[in-house]
Amino acid sequence: MIWLIFALLAALLTSLNTIFAKIGLRSINSNFATFFRTGIVIICAFVMCLITESLYEFPSLTLNNWIFLILSGLATGCSWICYFKALKMGDVNKVAPIDKSSFILTSILFLIFFFDDTTKGGNILTIIILIASLVLMFIGTLLMIDKKEKTVNTESRKWLFFAILSAVFASLVSFFVKLGLQGISSNLGTLIRSIIVFFFSFLIVITKKDYKDTTKIESKGWLFLSLSGLTTGGAWLFEYYALNIENSSPLAVNAIGKLAILLTMLFSFVFLKERFTKKSLLGLLLLTSGIILIIIFSL
Repeated sequence: MIWLIFALLAALLTSLNTIFAKIGLRSINSNFATFFRTGIVIICAFVMCLITESLYEFPSLTLNNWIFLILSGLATGCSWICYFKALKMGDVNKVAPIDKSSFILTSILFLIFFFDDTTKGGNILTIIILIASLVLMFIGTLLMIDKKEKTVNTESRKWLFFAILSAVFASLVSFFVKLGLQGISSNLGTLIRSIIVFFFSFLIVITKKDYKDTTKIESKGWLFLSLSGLTTGGAWLFEYYALNIENSSPLAVNAIGKLAILLTMLFSFVFLKERFTKKSLLGLLLLTSGIILIIIFSL
């Protein structure tokens, strides 16, 4: 069950990444932030490939490996750009739950394409629990979206649009990663995916000229954005290890990653001084309950 440990470590680093990104984005364009932190992830992945000699596996990559790793990179890039825009506009305790709701669509994809692994060979009880869990997560996410401000203008609610887009793209990432890692090292998969995101974000930065104000970025912004990149690289590597281990449950790995929502909410309260309503706390309880149910019945 070592894949379980890797999945938990990935969840921890993911929660730290969200907080670091929120702090770093206060003085940095979100598109440039995606570009910069992906460069750090590439360095982390490349070092791991050197240590494990995974670079020698390049000639053995199949067409399917390339297709799905490229798709996972593109989906990651789109998700990050939307997520960073949402974080820049809205509170962490509102954006993060919507991002984690991507698990619902991911679960549906795993049910369709990895039915036996996901449902323990079609076990009826497992299927029922899975559906109940997804319903809990959906209701919990809705409760955590703040709708108390009736007079808010459309501009200030753009974070919701970008958060939803982030969740849609994120839902595809784990699915593409699972397909793309067939027969290759998880470290090499991380490197390839990171390179795709890097060039994708680079094109956006150059096209929109989002590099112009980088001289105005404070040292604190660079520091926390760098930490965000390091925690992202670590989270990816641990998640890839977990997904690539034989007999690991892709649904459980993905669900454990969503437990990062608990630490993210705690960190947003302690370090960012964000507050919660009773409704949002109830939503967090339902969302977490759904995640834990899936993990228990996927093990």
